[in-house]
Amino acid sequence: MLDIKIDTVKKTIESRGYARVIVLLPAGVMARVGDLLDVIPEPVFLSNPCYGACDVPAHLLEKFKADAIFNFGHSRPKGIHYPGNVHFFEVQVKDEIPEFVPDFKRVGLVYVIQYKDTFGGYAEFLKNSGKKVVKGGTPDFMATYDSQVTGCDIGAAREVADEVDGFVVVSDGLFHANAVAALGKPTFNWFGERAEAPKFPMAALFTAKKIAILTGIKPGQNYQKEAKRAQKKLEEMGKEVIMVAGDVITPEISNFSVDFWITAACPRIPEDAYVSPSAPVREVLKYL
Repeated sequence: MLDIKIDTVKKTIESRGYARVIVLLPAGVMARVGDLLDVIPEPVFLSNPCYGACDVPAHLLEKFKADAIFNFGHSRPKGIHYPGNVHFFEVQVKDEIPEFVPDFKRVGLVYVIQYKDTFGGYAEFLKNSGKKVVKGGTPDFMATYDSQVTGCDIGAAREVADEVDGFVVVSDGLFHANAVAALGKPTFNWFGERAEAPKFPMAALFTAKKIAILTGIKPGQNYQKEAKRAQKKLEEMGKEVIMVAGDVITPEISNFSVDFWITAACPRIPEDAYVSPSAPVREVLKYL
C-alpha cells in the first residue's frame, strides 16, 4: 500500500495559494492520480518518466505559467538548489517487513526513501535475530536523511563500510543495492536478493577515437564543469570529442557514431545497454 500524504499536499496548496501545478509522478504512483485531482485545482501531469530528485524540469514553470512543481516519491536533495515553489512529497510503502536475515554478523543498514518509515522496524528485527546493526551515516549530495541512499548517492553506506561485514538495503529491486555493492561488501536488498557492483569498461575509453559526452538539460542532471574537464583532458590525449545534450535519453541515441560514451548527466545511465560502452564522468576523471 502506498501512502502519498494527501493531507500534506492539501495544506501546501492552501497555505501557498497555488492553482496551476506541474505534477511529476513515478510509475508506481500514477494510479493514484484520482486522489490528487481532488486537492490540486489545476494539475498538469507530465507524461515523461521521473527518475529521481535530480529529474525536475524547473524550466517548465515559465512555459506552463505554473505556480509550482510537485515531485512525488522523492525527497529534497541536499546538493541541488531548486526554487521555493518546487516541492517534494515523500511516498511511503506500507507493507509487511520481510524476514530476511543475512549470514554475516555486522550488518550495514541503509534505505531508499519509500521505506523510511519501515526502516526502524526492520533494524529491530535484525537486532532481535542476533545481528549487530550499523545504520548508515550522512549522505553526500542527493539523499536527504542519514542512512538514506539513492541510485547515485551511496555516501551513507560508504561512511560505515569499514564497520560492517556486508549491507542490506531496505528496498525492492536491485537498482539501489547494486550501487551500494560497489563498496566491495556483500550486499542484498531486504528480500534477500544479492546485488552486483556495476563494472565500467575503462579499457575501451583509452582505445576509443571518437568519444561523446552526454549532459542533461534539467538542473539536477547538468554537470557542465565535469564535462568540460573531461573534454579538455581527452582532447589533450588526441581524442575527438562531441558534446550531446538530452532531456529524456532513449535508444535512438545509439545512432550517434561514437566509440565510447561518457555521461555527465545521471551516473546510472551507463547501465542501459543502448549507451554502451560507457561510464559516468566522475568515474572517468579518476583515470584521466
